[in-house]
Amino acid sequence: MNFFRRIIGSKWGGTIAVLFLGMIALAFVIGDMKGSGGIGVLGAPSEGEVAKVGGRALTVNELQARAQLVFERMREDQPTLTIDQFISQGGLRRVADELIGIQALIAYGDKHGMRISKKLIDAQIASNPAFVDATGNFSETVFRQLLAQRRVSEKDMRTDITGQILQQQMLGAVSAGARTPDGMVPPYAAMLIEERDGGMYAIPSAAFAPKTPPSDAELQAYYRANGGQFAVPEQRRLRYATINLARFEAAATPTDAELVQAYKAKAAQYQARQSRDMSQLILTSEAAAKDAAAKAKAGTPLADVAKTLGLSATRIDGVDQTQLAAQTNADIAKAAFAAGKGGIIGPIRAPLGWAVLRVEEVRDIPGKTLEQAKAELIPEARTAKQKQLFSEFLNKLDGKLGEGANFAELAKANGLEIVETPFIIKDGKALKDPDFKADPTLTALLKQGFAMSSDDDPQIVPVKPDEEAAVLAVGEVVPAGPPPYAEVKAAVQIAWGLSKGAGQAREVATKLAAELGRGGDPAAILAKLGIPATVPQQKLHARRADINNQENGKIPPPLQALFTINVGATKVLPLDNSQGFLVVRLDKITPNDPTKIPQLMQSTKAGLSNVLGGEYARQFLVAIENDLGVERNQAAFATVEAALRQANGAAAAQ
Repeated sequence: MNFFRRIIGSKWGGTIAVLFLGMIALAFVIGDMKGSGGIGVLGAPSEGEVAKVGGRALTVNELQARAQLVFERMREDQPTLTIDQFISQGGLRRVADELIGIQALIAYGDKHGMRISKKLIDAQIASNPAFVDATGNFSETVFRQLLAQRRVSEKDMRTDITGQILQQQMLGAVSAGARTPDGMVPPYAAMLIEERDGGMYAIPSAAFAPKTPPSDAELQAYYRANGGQFAVPEQRRLRYATINLARFEAAATPTDAELVQAYKAKAAQYQARQSRDMSQLILTSEAAAKDAAAKAKAGTPLADVAKTLGLSATRIDGVDQTQLAAQTNADIAKAAFAAGKGGIIGPIRAPLGWAVLRVEEVRDIPGKTLEQAKAELIPEARTAKQKQLFSEFLNKLDGKLGEGANFAELAKANGLEIVETPFIIKDGKALKDPDFKADPTLTALLKQGFAMSSDDDPQIVPVKPDEEAAVLAVGEVVPAGPPPYAEVKAAVQIAWGLSKGAGQAREVATKLAAELGRGGDPAAILAKLGIPATVPQQKLHARRADINNQENGKIPPPLQALFTINVGATKVLPLDNSQGFLVVRLDKITPNDPTKIPQLMQSTKAGLSNVLGGEYARQFLVAIENDLGVERNQAAFATVEAALRQANGAAAAQ
């Protein structure tokens, strides 16, 4: 059972779930595509062009840069993802298709006079929350910094925004209003709830691995040819020194002058004043309000007057005149504070009609002298002064860093302790020290620590807003890729053995699939093929509706296979990294009636409408590409694939 838990619980090659052009989101994973979207000479793709889209070209360099940045972005969420997995699961192909799609939409728009204005693109940029500063407003500085950090050119971002807008205008219009005929719904709904039963059998490569250990030369040759299989994410050491409010506690004791200043700033709070509790009734006409006021003045509680009108009186409690004016208006507040307890005010014109109020309670709040207020002023003044000293100290450090000050010397001069991490990856794990755990401070620094380049100056990074910050620097960086052979020799030997045993495991799995496909008792078939009865095997039972709700949408391949074969049929599935093969057989299908589940019928109809709309849009995009005569250069695509494998430490595809 543990064997199957590992299989079903795995990422199955890290199924790609990136934003492949959502499209504005893509602007944050694209690379520096010099000359992207330029008008070229018409004709077939050249050796350096992956595709020709009308007069536009997608070059090898552009596709490689974009795919590399998408791959790196995906590794932020899946640190163990390799370039081999990215390519084998269609990542590179999807990036190419999406880039070609953008260029096709823009070229088609140009051809038919559909051009997006610079002003509209500017508005999209200005409204993007990623580019706002601490005041909540668009910041040119933040905009430039974020683009530089993500290695995104402004030109390319504007191209993506243009594509997004055209997508909304053209493809959105094509897919809008798609409707599913009622007759289509039952068959698809039935597919969701039909029950499928079968079994799966695992043929591990380890069972057929050579018994004789390989020579070191054989292992090293295997490692050189399959380096990508052992690639690890980028690792770096981070160096940081923290500063928190506690550092300034002693210096933050407020002086008498500062307390006087704080007291004056809260003069309105400490002077003698009155607060009142009010009941309020709002009516739409002055006549109705006059009638309600008369009844209230005659002694009927305002709440009861409201009930006779099918309304309710609202309470406004514990307010002074200024606060009441802010909630109603100045005239109402003035009249309310001129009346005594039990007084009826109004009707007076209010923002939403005519107001009638009753003074329910009057409280006289005595003022406080400076001495009386000190008990609450001192903690507030101390905290404010601490934050001010904290901010001034950070600004001083930032200025020194901007002038090129040495981190170690700056820390020593200011009594700061520098902490250096071991080599860690983006999630804070140390690959060579499983016991290492990032503390809350380091966790808060990881994002910026891995966004900085190794030659960036140290930066001031918030840890807890207004409470703690750190001076952060990047130390030694180990690029992503295969580690030294000596560090992974044991793993290489295991992988070598699996690769050698995979051929025989495939042969046995193929024979097992053929025999199971002819029917018969699985135990007898295993015995006939000389496969031990202890081979990992498990019953399978599932409905589409259940597997479609798998976490993160990742459906285990054995269950996928169960829904792609007929009763009695089998399917052979390879496991990652030559671990072996799975044989899946479907034993029976149990249908269920979907018409007895109205909610299922409704959701299926809605889902089919979305699918139809998406298919209409996809077909329209295909038609656009055909109209423009889009040509793809498979040789150039292969060049990009090989370059990506080489750049990320993987062997070329065989």
